[in-house]
Amino acid sequence: MTKEDNERYIEALRAKSREERARVAELKAKLGDLKQLLEPASSQLDDVDQFFLGAEILSQPRTPEELAQWLRHADVVFKRAVAATEYVEGLAKKHGYDARVIGG
Repeated sequence: MTKEDNERYIEALRAKSREERARVAELKAKLGDLKQLLEPASSQLDDVDQFFLGAEILSQPRTPEELAQWLRHADVVFKRAVAATEYVEGLAKKHGYDARVIGG
């Protein structure tokens, strides 16, 4: 990947993260007890934004290939956040948005 490819990848990841955060917030607003199950998704999005895509970490010297590898790791964490959100969304659809969490 070139430097420009990586810059586009960074912007795409940031945009996807913003969209997923909005989705999580919208879902949280609809949920009762189940909203606590969205914490892993929020934490993973924090990792993407603050750890993988933070200005300080991105300013470290590395080759375009090394940066591309780093960004692929960020994308894996992002996909885990999406999966966590989809899991909670599925629970809400199956059991109701006001479903209770027992024992957690």
